[in-house]
Order: sequence, then structure tokens, then C-alpha cells
Amino acid sequence: MTEEQIKHLSQVLKLDLSAYHPQQLQRLITAFMQRNDFPNLDILISALRSNPKLRQHLLDNLGINITQFFRDPQIWDILAKEILPDLLKEFKSLRVWSAGCSIGKEPYSLAALLYHLAPQGAHTIIATDIDEAALNHAKKGEYPADDMKEIPPIYRPLFTVQNGLIVVPPTLRKFVQFRRLDLLSDPYPQGIHLLVCRNLLIYFRPEVKPRIFHSFAQSLLKGGVLFLGASEVLLNPSAYGFEPLQFGFYRRV
Repeated sequence: MTEEQIKHLSQVLKLDLSAYHPQQLQRLITAFMQRNDFPNLDILISALRSNPKLRQHLLDNLGINITQFFRDPQIWDILAKEILPDLLKEFKSLRVWSAGCSIGKEPYSLAALLYHLAPQGAHTIIATDIDEAALNHAKKGEYPADDMKEIPPIYRPLFTVQNGLIVVPPTLRKFVQFRRLDLLSDPYPQGIHLLVCRNLLIYFRPEVKPRIFHSFAQSLLKGGVLFLGASEVLLNPSAYGFEPLQFGFYRRV
């Protein structure tokens, strides 16, 4: 994939693809072309110019949809037993942002934690993603019953199973607001106590990440916490106004 092709593709999609990691972008585009029988990128770009549905289909496929409930359970255990209780002592009701929420398993996991720890709190979980199809899936709040194995036993009673599906009940859904958001171009939510962005930043070029971290810091209230994925490390956190806590967690100072 040449720089010129990336430029044309960015113009057609109205999305800054130069910020994506080149190898990840190449993999996603190649897989899309193979699934949709496009022999080369130039033919795909030509088709995208005149087909809005195809453009949206490609945008949806550029979303990062590897997800599960309580991914990396040992780290979620730290969140449940240390990070959230400390935040709830200072802020009785929490405003949480799940950035790159995919099909909704992460924000619903967060809702289960908050309901378990502080069921009377007026919590808000803003769940965002660039992928419209994933967001539509998330809003339904339905998943294969076999996915219940991803949920720690203590939280399973908070979910229901109907007709072979896990159904997220109103007691959890009431906390979650889904919206489309592009981290590279859209305004970020503000006044956040906990910002969860896990295993998403690995798909961006290194030179783009400082801008995102600065924006994350602006989104968080003083004392708020940034929660990153197991494969992501914030180097020199003080440069962005953070101090390290437990592995994967950084406090806004």
C-alpha cells in the first residue's frame, strides 16, 4: 500500500488513515478486499467513491473488534478491589469512558462492577467506537450464552440468559450510553473519573499516541484514572500529567 493510495483512501473515507500503524492497516484492508472480491486497492478505492454503503462497510471493518467480558481478569480484579473503591470514596457517582468499546462487552463489564460496588450511584458510562455496526450490536445487549464463561462467577447473577443468549438487564444498561467517536478527529468526553482504553492504541502510529494521551489527560478530572491494556505502557507518564499506579493504571495529577 503506497502513501498515495493511503491518501486517496483517507479522502474517500474522510478518515485520517495515516495515523494507523501501517502493518495493521494493510492487514485490515487486505482482509476486506479478499472477503469482498476486490482484486486490488485501486479498484476498491474507485468503488468506494460511488458507493456509500461500501464506504460504511469498510469503516466498520476498520474497527478493532477483539473483545470479551472482563478481559485479563486479574487486572479487572485490581480495578474492582482497589481502583474503583478508591474512586468511589472520593466521587460517589462515577463518570466513566470506555474508548473503543466494540460490541459492548467492556462497558457492560464496567456496569456490573459499578452495580456490585455502588448500586445506588448515579453512574454514567460513555461507550464509544468508530464502528457503527459494533455499536448497534452493543446497544442490543445480547451475546451467546457460551460467553457467560468470560464473566467471573460473582457477577454472573447480574446477567440473565434467555433463548440461548446472555441478555444485559436494565439494571446494568441504564448506566451505559453508546455513541460513535473517532479518537483522531472528534471531541473527547470531559469530566471523566475513569478512562478505559485497552488494546486499541497498539493500532496507531507511535507519533500519534502523545496527542491522544494529552487529550486523555484533559478528559480526566484531577484524581481520575486511565486504564490501559496489558500490551500498552505509558512511557514518561509525568509528561502527560499522570503518575503510575498498579500495572496498567495511571492517575491524573
